[in-house]
Amino acid sequence: MEWPAQAPSPEALCRFVAEAARQRRHLLGRGYQAAIYLWGSGDFRLVIKAATGWWPLRLVRQWMLHREYRAYRLLEGVAGVPRCYGLLAGRYLVLEFVPGQPRHEAAIADRPVFFAELFATIQEMHRRGVAHGDIQKRDNLLVVEGRHPCILDFGAAVVRKEGFAPINHWLFRFLSRLDCNTWVKLKSGGRVGEASEADLAYYHRTWLERAARAVKRMYTAPRRWWRHRATRP
Repeated sequence: MEWPAQAPSPEALCRFVAEAARQRRHLLGRGYQAAIYLWGSGDFRLVIKAATGWWPLRLVRQWMLHREYRAYRLLEGVAGVPRCYGLLAGRYLVLEFVPGQPRHEAAIADRPVFFAELFATIQEMHRRGVAHGDIQKRDNLLVVEGRHPCILDFGAAVVRKEGFAPINHWLFRFLSRLDCNTWVKLKSGGRVGEASEADLAYYHRTWLERAARAVKRMYTAPRRWWRHRATRP
């Protein structure tokens, strides 16, 4: 992972994040895993995920960033995944800033190209031993230039271990299925029953998705009943 020439030195970037955290500036977002800061402006910008908080929580977040860093190392060079420039001081994960719109806010200008590229990215991720598991989250999939996908946030990803690791291998297979199922759902606009036969070959609903659907149906049953009652003559 080559350090970008346009970026400040790693030491200067660490100081930038520490100062930004103290002043509560340059904050792009905040999650359970890390605070996310933005460095730079114009054509070249960096995203820095920083493990912050009081020390027991910070140690857990550092461990999570190390896991995410490992996933990015395995995915180096994969189209549709941000470039990673390193993990500084064991607590600052430095990533390429990708200009794009969250999938739920974007108009996809060329759906065949977008979903073909997304499928290729997911397949290459799995081939390299990384399963994301959370692509369906609203902010985890960007639309770039109206037609190209970019998958963000590998904090919950599972990296497949070598050798005997049955629990890890089961989790990897499970999240891989979720990734493929999400692709089919997004491509079909949530109408899985209308998906093509070729796409449905990659759709295998998991027990978690079945349970979520059952809970949703229970939650929305009163609303559906009331709507039906209101439309009766």
